[in-house]
Amino acid sequence: MTVKEVLEELKGRDVVLFVADKDEISQADVPFPVVYTGMGKMRMFSGLVKWYETRSKTGKPVILNIGSAGSAKYPIGTIVNCTHFVNGGCELVDDHIHLPGEGASVFSGDYFMSTQTFSPEQVKALSRQYDLFDMEAYAAALFCQMHSLPFYCLKAVSDNLDGSLKDWRAILGDIRTQFTELLNTI
Repeated sequence: MTVKEVLEELKGRDVVLFVADKDEISQADVPFPVVYTGMGKMRMFSGLVKWYETRSKTGKPVILNIGSAGSAKYPIGTIVNCTHFVNGGCELVDDHIHLPGEGASVFSGDYFMSTQTFSPEQVKALSRQYDLFDMEAYAAALFCQMHSLPFYCLKAVSDNLDGSLKDWRAILGDIRTQFTELLNTI
């Protein structure tokens, strides 16, 4: 499924947006609720739990996770629909969740994926196996699977895996603009 097809599918639905970092999107810029969770799988999962416990029990919300991700496959600035989620831990042991349809794979690790946190050989090997690297998508996919909530995930490529966190912060303004434009088509 393309990003455009995802956006069409979300039109008219009760979307709740889950984002790790406030620099990735602003509540003022989109027409539906935004929940900021903080970075990492535990923070994403905890944010979903808190939201779920206090949400209105009417209707069936659709969870949309957006954010940045590193990739050696896609150019910086590309927004990608994700349908395969991998729980990568510090031991690089993984569990998988697959959504229906075609889309990119996301390896959700415990650390910012780069040659500064992993050896160049590890980064190269993982880049051959997975399309994108983030720190939250797997947790969101798992929570939604556990609670039978519809889940979609769009990631914007923010780095090519050899930069630093400083490089990541520098590109967030562009990513925010792209996401704002896209999400306002829903």
